[in-house]
Amino acid sequence: MIENLVDFALNVGAGAIVLLCLFEGTRRLAAYGVHRKAVLMFALSAGVCALCGGFAYQKYADLKASLSASQRTPSPVQAAATLSRVASPEKRELLSQASARQKFKEFGTLAPYIDRNGQTRTFAPTQEDLAAREVVVAYYTRAENIARASFAETLLWLIAGVVAVFLGLAMSLDKPPRPEILDDALETSLNRSDIALTR
Repeated sequence: MIENLVDFALNVGAGAIVLLCLFEGTRRLAAYGVHRKAVLMFALSAGVCALCGGFAYQKYADLKASLSASQRTPSPVQAAATLSRVASPEKRELLSQASARQKFKEFGTLAPYIDRNGQTRTFAPTQEDLAAREVVVAYYTRAENIARASFAETLLWLIAGVVAVFLGLAMSLDKPPRPEILDDALETSLNRSDIALTR
C-alpha cells in the first residue's frame, strides 16, 4: 500500500537509476575490461544497492525485536509478590484488578484477580477495555505488516541487484561491431545515397 505518493515516486526513480547504473557498470566491465569509469559506476551503484537493502533489513530486525519484546508474558510470581506487600484488602483488589486489566489490554487474556474477601475471580472487561485492546491489536498488526514489507524490500533490493549484474554480464557477451565494419557500412550507405541523388 502506497502511503505517500511523492516518497514512493522518489524511491522508484532513485532505485531505477541505481539499478540501471549497476547494469551498465557490469556491462562495461565485462565488455571492455577494467577502467576507471566502469569500476566507479559499478562500485557506487552496488554500494547504494547494499545500503538500501541494509537499511530495509535493519528496519525489519528492529521491528521484529520490538514486537517480540513487547509480546512476552510477565511472570505471575512478580504479580503475587507485589500483591503480598499491600496491606488493605481494598487496595489489594484495586491493584489486582489493574494488573488483570493491563494483562487483558496487552495480551488479550482474561486473568484472575483477587477481590476484597480474598476470593479469586475472573476479570470481566468493560467496553473501554475492549476498545483499548483493539487499539493494541491494531498497533501490533500494523507493525507486523510494516516489518513484512521491510523484509520484502530487502529481498527486492537483493534480487534486483543480482538480476542487474547478470543482465549486464549477458549483454556484455554481445560485442559491438569492429570499427572497420562500421566504416564499410557507412561508406556503402553514403554511396547509395549519392547514387540516388544523382538520378
